[in-house]
Amino acid sequence: MSENFYIAIGRQSGCGGRLVGKALADRLGIAYYDKDNIIDLVAEDCGLARQSVVELMERKTSSLLYEMATFAHTNPLEEQVFLSKNRVINALADQGSMVIVGSCGDYVLRDRERLLKVFLYGSIEQRIDRIVNVYKDTVSLSPQKLKSMDKSRADYYRFFTSYKWGDWTNYDILFNTDLGLDPVTDMLEHIAKVRFGGEA
Repeated sequence: MSENFYIAIGRQSGCGGRLVGKALADRLGIAYYDKDNIIDLVAEDCGLARQSVVELMERKTSSLLYEMATFAHTNPLEEQVFLSKNRVINALADQGSMVIVGSCGDYVLRDRERLLKVFLYGSIEQRIDRIVNVYKDTVSLSPQKLKSMDKSRADYYRFFTSYKWGDWTNYDILFNTDLGLDPVTDMLEHIAKVRFGGEA
């Protein structure tokens, strides 16, 4: 796999996307990125404090704020951060092959020829169990809260890309991580090696 290639993984909340993405990058010997390890680069690029970028990277611009900013010939902060994130991700892609989880990576890298677009999904029960018992992000999580988290992710994606998050027509392959994170990683490793010229 001498030429650079890119694997962009979108996922429902709690599907293990970061765990799959990091394991896949390690197996392929390429760089791994997600929101957490590009925040500092985005903050430096757009000149905002790190905590501000953390908040803005998860928030779409309200229609009212967007109209006000457009009238004033400026970009809302949310849009400035999104554009900065695009610059950062593309600069990282210029440096070499990578796996990127989230951050609208499939959209940001859409003009790259050697791009594999993946979406991970799973049952509500398995995702809640992973968030509570593996991530340990919270001691409890209701199905309604999980659906709200997914909706926020979908709204952000649609606002900035105009595409429907999770729509199978926007991806090369979708996996249900209820199959297990290791089996999903195994299959993605095989697909990447076949598609990008490595050993299968």
